[in-house]
Amino acid sequence: MKNGKIQYCMELVNKHRIITVAVAIFALIGGWIFIQPQTSEASAPGSGALNAAVGTSVTWAGDRALPLPPAANGEPSCSTGDATATNCDVFTLTVNPGNWAGKKISVQFNWALVANDYDMTVRQETNGVAGMQGDGLTGVAPTLDAVLGTSGNGTNTFEEVIISPPDTGGVYHIRSIYFAGGGPSDQYQGSATVQSASNQAPPSACAVPTFDNYQPPVGFPRRDNSGEPSVGVNWNTGAVMTMSRLQANRTTFDDSTSPANPTTTSWFPRTSPTIVTGLDPILFTDSVTGRTIAGELNGAAGATNGFISDDDLSTILASFQTGGGTQGVDHQTIGGGPPKAGVVGRQPTGAYPHLTYYASQSIATATVATSFDGGVTYQPAVPAYTLAECGGLHGHIKVAPNGTAYLPNKGCGGKSGFARSQDNGLTWEVKTAPDSTSGNTDPSVGIGAGGRVYFAYAGGDNRPHVAISNDEGETWVSDFDLSLSVTPNLKATVFMHAVAGDNDRAQIFFLATDSTAPGDPVGDDATTAYAGTWYPYVAYTCDGGASWSVTKADNDPLNPGIPNPVQQGVVCTNGTTCPDGTRNLLDFNEATLDSRGRLIAVYADGCNFGHPCSNITDNSGTKTENQGEDRLTIIRQRGGFRLFSAFDPGGPAAPTLSPPVEVKEESKGYSLKWATPDDNGSPLISYRIYRSVAGGSEEIIAEVKASQNQFKDKWFGNPSRRNVSYRVTATNRFGESPRNVSFSAADENRTKEFVKNSGSEKRKGE
Repeated sequence: MKNGKIQYCMELVNKHRIITVAVAIFALIGGWIFIQPQTSEASAPGSGALNAAVGTSVTWAGDRALPLPPAANGEPSCSTGDATATNCDVFTLTVNPGNWAGKKISVQFNWALVANDYDMTVRQETNGVAGMQGDGLTGVAPTLDAVLGTSGNGTNTFEEVIISPPDTGGVYHIRSIYFAGGGPSDQYQGSATVQSASNQAPPSACAVPTFDNYQPPVGFPRRDNSGEPSVGVNWNTGAVMTMSRLQANRTTFDDSTSPANPTTTSWFPRTSPTIVTGLDPILFTDSVTGRTIAGELNGAAGATNGFISDDDLSTILASFQTGGGTQGVDHQTIGGGPPKAGVVGRQPTGAYPHLTYYASQSIATATVATSFDGGVTYQPAVPAYTLAECGGLHGHIKVAPNGTAYLPNKGCGGKSGFARSQDNGLTWEVKTAPDSTSGNTDPSVGIGAGGRVYFAYAGGDNRPHVAISNDEGETWVSDFDLSLSVTPNLKATVFMHAVAGDNDRAQIFFLATDSTAPGDPVGDDATTAYAGTWYPYVAYTCDGGASWSVTKADNDPLNPGIPNPVQQGVVCTNGTTCPDGTRNLLDFNEATLDSRGRLIAVYADGCNFGHPCSNITDNSGTKTENQGEDRLTIIRQRGGFRLFSAFDPGGPAAPTLSPPVEVKEESKGYSLKWATPDDNGSPLISYRIYRSVAGGSEEIIAEVKASQNQFKDKWFGNPSRRNVSYRVTATNRFGESPRNVSFSAADENRTKEFVKNSGSEKRKGE
């Protein structure tokens, strides 16, 4: 969802609207309004302390009576007056110094009735003034204590924030915000418990994958307005389909070089007359059949208007609309795959061999509609889970090779999990990862060829986790904290997306920061300028999830080797209440794989080369430095192991392809710049630079170290013989890559012409 979207689609805004309406009704019928005297904003008891012993805990309870008006806008709506409030309270937790390595503190609120709601904000004592200074209080120092974490899921009876204290300890203020509190009849119960931190995975022995980032050329339609992108790949043609706001796109890569040449990568936009409003975009490509289904939420009863294409968006085969009385209103997802065999009455009805699922949520629940005719029409939607089981928001639906369907959810009874259907969408049941915690962004399911489930989630600690199940969620064999698999350790993550190929191979794409700055990296705290630099990362395993490693995936072939941040400061996940410059990434990204087992991921880049934010690489950037764009960006795997072992590189051997070269004519010669190619399993040693002039022979003019990706050729030649071209080859200890592609300054002019006409670019045969 994006700023300006209809507000009923957001949990927090919805809760505010429900409570506001309720208060108005109460006033009209004569009163249920109680005037509560001002009291100290403290829980019962008001403070406690913890030592670093696993299993120890402190408990407390809320003590506010039924508050009206409710604290329906978070901390700012706490009633104020000299550190008093009738609708909020605070428990002060002192964490004593000790050995806190490998430990965490789980701070929880629990209560009985779903109709009631208590939100949590945890602030860390940071400003040198004793006692909590927080939003909603008056008469306090202008610098407030930093927000460490928030939890405001709604439609459940549980909130949790994870504290990972340093060995020096600290003081934390745990504030309960009585969003729709039940007063004495259903008061929340608070607890803070010392637990062992999630396990660190052994390092993976896989050949390290490498990745490159590709963006449409300047002038491409909606290039910088591409929030909430989704992605699919047609394995029959290799075309990559993406969709973000109001537009689907097809991208084809030129694999004559390594990496694929960004200047000859083809981009083709596709809009549909059925898509007239833009609320939530979604796209799904069935990789086996090649069918693409794309659409936009239109806000009318939750329906999505969309289209179907069987030729990579060149033409529209059919239009469709989902919706109806049982369909949800928001956050839709489309998925599909083979049907579960033997389910009578729920098999494909026509020539199209697969089923298609459409899931959407209505804040308190979610429903799934099944299509038996290739996504053209949908059966009435059925509930995927109840209000008592999970919160409303869900992730992308996935279908296993055997037909089992999975709909992941970030909050099911305090855990992360998924709804599972084993009867082609007729019924659903919830399964959760037992060692998980609920999080702030959607989890994701990757499914191996043999059915192994790789469940990726960002827990209550905001860190990346993965859990493994070999029996569709009945039992779980591991749960690793992937933040510990990279140095320095990652401190916060958003938007995890898992993909798998062979049963023992998987990769997980996510955005993360290793910033240790105080504040909430994924919240909406206008009083605290969280500082942090975010990058794309990929975690990978080739032994069924027994070991994992994590690598940064930020390389741009046009700017090889230069750090390439995605975002500065906060990545806000609180919907339309987020401040400007913090929510360009919106609600999700996505990942898939191509027919050769290479990861393909898509995200909206909020910090691009040419903007000052790209020069901030040390976690010092705040939201004020962020560019705030949402530029369509595709990450494509270049080297390393594949998710299908049959397509693993055959090395170690000489590099199989040479890099693309950018050639620019200067006043005294030519400047050359090239991307780093795949090394084919053996580290690169050098690059060799060849020059040829029309009518003359090719000659080697230089050899530079592998750490160098540019060269200046000061030769200018005879003005009548300026048709100059260059080749750059890569060498390792096994030999030299082939001299198969040449580049010249004329290529740059052709690129400019492509940019000029990019909106009408066509593939051959169209």
